[in-house]
Amino acid sequence: MGNGSTAEQWVHWAVGVLGDGNWEALGAWSVASVGPALWRGISDDFGNRGVARIELVCVPGLEATHNLFRTVKVLPPFRWILGALCVADLSDIALLRSSARRAVRQASSVRAARVALEGLLAECEVERALVLSRDWPEALASFEPFYAMRLRHRELVRTGDEHLERMGQSLRRAIDCHRAFSDLATATSFVADTLARHERRLRDRAFSDFGRPLRCTDFPMARQSGGIHGCRCSLAERSP
Repeated sequence: MGNGSTAEQWVHWAVGVLGDGNWEALGAWSVASVGPALWRGISDDFGNRGVARIELVCVPGLEATHNLFRTVKVLPPFRWILGALCVADLSDIALLRSSARRAVRQASSVRAARVALEGLLAECEVERALVLSRDWPEALASFEPFYAMRLRHRELVRTGDEHLERMGQSLRRAIDCHRAFSDLATATSFVADTLARHERRLRDRAFSDFGRPLRCTDFPMARQSGGIHGCRCSLAERSP
């Protein structure tokens, strides 16, 4: 801030999964507040860059996005089941949260996910409130539209959330190592650059694991056509 103090502001970012199963970091956007204006700006940004179609979005702020994406299926983010306490990525709580998130996206129904979470927490001594949100049963019930989707679509959403989680961890570590940003635009640029580096690193690793040819794409941050045609789903998170 101008007087030398610091303040917390938010940068939203998104990961998209294409119809062929490949994925991309879709961008980063600075916001003063979360609401219809944010989602309208993101939607306009996608359109200006040549996105042909979005079939699914998994994003917070469901009511605002329902009004904006009228022809798109809107799903809640998997992290809704998690508690809000900030913890180190390699702590026992963080690892349990990651296992809980994985259990939800791999389950076949709300009931199966609830049983998996109960079993997971029964095997540890960590207080439930540190792992799951207080209203996790209600949050879990909101995933019914996800479990009702066709298997292929569920696989695409799972893939997107896996990359979202891994990139989120890398991004948090990078932000923790950075000094305070001079302004929101600088923070947004840092998030975009960090996502671009880790996108290439994770994609190269994934292609290497499956013996697929390497393919390098530019990070689609600029307002230009190309890069994200026929996007299946985008999953959005935010970073302080």
